[in-house]
Amino acid sequence: MAVFILIACGLSSQLFAAEITTYKDENGHLVYVNSEDQELRAAARRGGAAAALRVIEQRKRALPAIEEYIEQVALRHQVDPKLVHAVIEVESAWNPKARSRKGALGLMQLMPETAVRFGVLDPLDPKKNIDGGVKYLRFLLDRFHENLTYALGAYNAGETAVAQRNGLPPYRETRSYVERVTNLYAELRDPITESSNHVYRTIVGQRIVYTNLY
Repeated sequence: MAVFILIACGLSSQLFAAEITTYKDENGHLVYVNSEDQELRAAARRGGAAAALRVIEQRKRALPAIEEYIEQVALRHQVDPKLVHAVIEVESAWNPKARSRKGALGLMQLMPETAVRFGVLDPLDPKKNIDGGVKYLRFLLDRFHENLTYALGAYNAGETAVAQRNGLPPYRETRSYVERVTNLYAELRDPITESSNHVYRTIVGQRIVYTNLY
């Protein structure tokens, strides 16, 4: 039987936190269901984590060769493709037409101004959205010296909010967001990196290898 925990995210003057329900399947896989995602929410209510995962997998299959495309874009911008997968799953649960109440769009939930900034003319085009989202992740990792926690916090709350404090802002939504992404990323990545918030990258052949060791 799947278990779940309800996370009631707080509101701040800058952020509107949608309600997130966390499910865990029998294999320990975490599934985050945003209250704004009516399809995923209905599936989870009917059948828990297993049903929600089926919806997510169906969405992936409806995006031909999307995983190969993520690998290509991630290699080009030197971002771990597993990190991109984790961000997409938390941001949109692989729904390319996702629209948040704050105006974020597509798989990686780009705000319109972020899309323009990184050259994305159509944020609802899955490949263009991913390309812009990965470029933004690369920019944030560079700005915050490969500190994954800070980069993810900036992806959620804005880079100024992190830079002004030299750390995560005191928004419960942002802190919860960072935890959700890093938890999913830890499921996907090599166990050697799971205990570190600093990720160092190197290229081995045609693949990016991330490690917490120099």
